Amino acid sequence: MAGLGRGRTTLGLVAAGLVLTGCGSTEEPEPLQPVPPAVPADLCASVPEDARAGLTASSSADQTGNPTAACSLRSAPGARPDVRVAVTWTQLNDEDSASGVLDSQCRSIDPQEFARQDGFQVEGGDEACAGKGKSADSATIAVLSAREVLTVRVSSDPAGRPDALTRGTAMAEGVLAQLAAE
Repeated sequence: MAGLGRGRTTLGLVAAGLVLTGCGSTEEPEPLQPVPPAVPADLCASVPEDARAGLTASSSADQTGNPTAACSLRSAPGARPDVRVAVTWTQLNDEDSASGVLDSQCRSIDPQEFARQDGFQVEGGDEACAGKGKSADSATIAVLSAREVLTVRVSSDPAGRPDALTRGTAMAEGVLAQLAAE
């Protein structure tokens, strides 16, 4: 117990020294810089304009949500082709958790509905997986970037130009580039 009082005294002297070190200094502290929001306020705005042209957008974001941000894009009622897109962005606490989420997304690609795209990569992503619709113009894409997981689901009836996988890949790359720039 005698050592406990000595530790408190030492801690008090160190704290006092730190406080006094800053007093009387003529150096100006560095100005604070604004920190970008942890969550994109409008995920749809990060989808490249040419990839979302002619589509109606709706976004939502929740810093504690799962997904953290979501974007829904769709063509006008009765439009041909009828295009539907869902983009989700989830920010996780660490890279291991994010890798686990990516693995789960990749395992969930239904091989009855989608042909796996071996060697699939997305510019700006660390890892990715994708499936291309077997009987419809549709695609599902999942991308890992550090501790963030981005998913893009695209369907087009009838088949669109570009096809769903090409369009979804362009959307994923555009979102990753935009978020990296912020």
